[in-house]
Amino acid sequence: NMKADLIFDNVKVYDVEKADVLLGQTFTVELSETSGDVRWFSDKDKVLIVDETEDGMRAVVQATAKGVSEIQLQVAGRLVMKLDISVYDQIAVSLNPTSGSPELK
Repeated sequence: NMKADLIFDNVKVYDVEKADVLLGQTFTVELSETSGDVRWFSDKDKVLIVDETEDGMRAVVQATAKGVSEIQLQVAGRLVMKLDISVYDQIAVSLNPTSGSPELK
């Protein structure tokens, strides 16, 4: 099965199918375990700009607008993988830190 890794400036995340990305981020998608030439398709051009390499094994992706985009990866006209990328412009709710009650000293 094809695998997709996301690479940011200081982070590499392995075997991803879904990600939330901050507006303005640029990252690389790197594929492994593929069989044949991979073609990339994105359903929301304004949300992501996808610039794949000639061999289809990597793409540089820019998050250019808020929203959700699906990247489809096809080999020989057959869908082999989907990546769901959500682009947000504020801190994601699931990333909000929480703290206990304040203590008087």
